[in-house]
Amino acid sequence: EGEEPTPEDEERVSSQALLILVSLLIAALLTSYYLQRWRIRTVHETVLSIFAGMAVGLVLRFSTGSYIKRIVTFDHTVFFNMLLPPIILNCGYNLQKTSVARNIPSVLMFAFVGTVVSAVVIGVLVQAYSLTGIESIGFSLLDSLILGTILSATDPVTILAVFEQLRVDPKLFSIIFGETVFNDAVAIVLFATLSALRSSGQDFTLHAVPSMVWSFMLVFGASLLVGVAIGVFMALLCKHLRLYEYPTIETSLVLLLSYQAYLFSNAIELSGIVSLLFSAATMRQYAYRSLSIKSKRTTRYLFHLLSGLAENFVFIYLGISLFTSSDMLFRPVFVVFVMISTCVSRYAAIFPLSRILNAIFKYRHPSAPSSAQPVTHEEQTMLFWAGLRGAVAVALASEVSGQNGPLLRTTVLCVVVLSVVIFGGTTPQVVHLLGIRTGVPQPDSSDEDDASDIESLSDSDGGGRRTIIDLSVSAAQQTQTGRAADVTDEVRIPMEQISPPLAPFSRFSSPWSEPDVSWLTRIRGSFRSLDRSLIFDLDKHY
Repeated sequence: EGEEPTPEDEERVSSQALLILVSLLIAALLTSYYLQRWRIRTVHETVLSIFAGMAVGLVLRFSTGSYIKRIVTFDHTVFFNMLLPPIILNCGYNLQKTSVARNIPSVLMFAFVGTVVSAVVIGVLVQAYSLTGIESIGFSLLDSLILGTILSATDPVTILAVFEQLRVDPKLFSIIFGETVFNDAVAIVLFATLSALRSSGQDFTLHAVPSMVWSFMLVFGASLLVGVAIGVFMALLCKHLRLYEYPTIETSLVLLLSYQAYLFSNAIELSGIVSLLFSAATMRQYAYRSLSIKSKRTTRYLFHLLSGLAENFVFIYLGISLFTSSDMLFRPVFVVFVMISTCVSRYAAIFPLSRILNAIFKYRHPSAPSSAQPVTHEEQTMLFWAGLRGAVAVALASEVSGQNGPLLRTTVLCVVVLSVVIFGGTTPQVVHLLGIRTGVPQPDSSDEDDASDIESLSDSDGGGRRTIIDLSVSAAQQTQTGRAADVTDEVRIPMEQISPPLAPFSRFSSPWSEPDVSWLTRIRGSFRSLDRSLIFDLDKHY
């Protein structure tokens, strides 16, 4: 095989590279099956995926040409355009809005303030290391802060996968879920802000902080509005068009409009991940109730399937890239120092902020027991352990150019692999050591959605009223009544007996707010009005 394949050989070489990746993906899925089948909790599939990728990458490094190595090496454009969107789409579409809403102060504190604290701590420590002259690391303050911003992006994949298998306490799950999802968005926007400052040839000074804060707020706010607008647009399409009669088109529009939000924001230099996240969450809240039963089930399971494939592929991708990357510059002492700095920054972003949250809660509720605190000590420890880094950090590092680019990319890749192996591989053991509750049903699971799916019929009853088929009668309920368990049994319910849809935060119950606050009541009323404006009304169509 030559250095560059001829056009006739290019297809063959590409097929070989894809065959390697697909074979590893199949092996990862089979491994996942046996780990779950045999209830093996000592090691997680993502750790095995990384090791499998490393083994294959080591073989490829000494046995094949450079072209096939470039195909299987981590490419940030492939990650951002093909692998990251399905993961974020699934997170937003299956956002546990009830649990996250109850813990929204903790989520926002860790996602926004915690990410900034983590980036600053890593940046300051790296800059101090650079000034010592060890290993001739010539990082400027701006380069150090960019590295800190990159490594402030946590990885939700491994931790959330373990939590879903163990069914941990919903409160802890919702805090980590919300923090990791919003954390990636915040880290990407911060990275873009600092990179723009670096591209202009400027260095970081305190005078640049106000403009950076304004730029961050502008990009984040505009991206949020783009996502919500596209989600509302999909809800209006479902309300005013008869899309439920064409489930294939309906499902395709949900998928493509979400992806369009991501691409549109990236195209105009906003944050695609923020737009995609809020677009998916808005569609789930308003458009989902207007979908046909086939589209409801298809979107849920399709997004979960695509996300699972992308997650497994990413870890294989990272493992291979550790040995196939061509521009790596390895400094072992610096890698160890950055790994320690990452742990220190995570500690600074969790424990002090948790004390602030608990102090505010204690001030507002002096008689509340310690177990009712927003974040208990056990949950703080688990949050610290859940701060492993992932593919988002590697993808951001791939965009850094210049003299320090190779060293930064190599360091980030090594830190990501180490954190996934060390923290991700020991998460089940830490959960049990801390005594965190497991085996708890999640409040917003898809099983409940399956039980409440409602499909509209194309015919009307004699009185002109619309009737529906309620598929919520479970096999267990039918067996108790002496009937055969048949999920196709029809229960016809008049439309007037169906309660109106709840607003997103109509069940908001949190120690942070009093139930009789007038402004909260007005906000709930506004959401109910928005529900009536956007959600599909069957009576108007029949």
